[in-house]
Amino acid sequence: PSGRMSREHALAFATTAGLTGVGSLALLVNPTTAALGAATIALYAGVYTPLKPRTPYNTWVGAVVGAVPPLMGWSAAGAPLLTPEAFVLSSALFLWQIPHFLALAWMYRADYAAGGYAMMPLRDPTGSRTSAVCLEYSAYLALLPVGCWAAGLTTCMFPIESILFNGAMLTAAARFHNAPPNQRSLQTTHARRLFFVSLAYLPFFFFCLLLHQRDRVKNELSESVVHSTTMPDASLAYPPFSDETDASGTGEPLSEAREALRRRGRRLCIHERMDSHSSLCP
Repeated sequence: PSGRMSREHALAFATTAGLTGVGSLALLVNPTTAALGAATIALYAGVYTPLKPRTPYNTWVGAVVGAVPPLMGWSAAGAPLLTPEAFVLSSALFLWQIPHFLALAWMYRADYAAGGYAMMPLRDPTGSRTSAVCLEYSAYLALLPVGCWAAGLTTCMFPIESILFNGAMLTAAARFHNAPPNQRSLQTTHARRLFFVSLAYLPFFFFCLLLHQRDRVKNELSESVVHSTTMPDASLAYPPFSDETDASGTGEPLSEAREALRRRGRRLCIHERMDSHSSLCP
């Protein structure tokens, strides 16, 4: 808006950065990750950005854009995309973004209006629709850990521990939804609390997901070598997942740390103290 950068300069910079990034992914990682990166740029610049001043549903399109980077990381690690694990990673990011950004949009609706953005709070004077959607998607998020356990991706401890952070998210969303429409300051206060709770939500979600995962994909990939046409030694470029120790006797640090946390957690369980002859806690 200040005119310090022309459209031509902005286009040149964006094009250079995009081509460099996608090219680096193609050469140094793998073509699938590069294709996902290119699709993200195209969707963000070609669809999401033009929709911002036109429809409140731009938030949902933006959530799709935000759900792709976890798939890129999954693909970069050598794992196949068409797996339940990849679906969980992208679904978590997609669902989380709706209450996160709608709460933010409610807090700064005047700024969004001044910028010409068509956000849901600008077409929802009472906030009832905005807060209801926040509560709805927070409820969807709360079902993900249960689905992970039911699908055999994690132990039952993931949905159990998720009661804490999902409970906090649902409580914050419910308070935003139940705030009287004629008390704007109270609505904004609860929207701000929901926003900050959402900031803490993802670290807890992914930490518990990592801690309680079952290594189905890792075990499958450890039996095969990921081949690459761009590097002479694909096994060095994309080492297969493995929790087993190598010849030197050292294991994967992340897996070792996870197992140590699991052992410490078992010591805190009441039923483990009651029966010392068997491990009941997953």
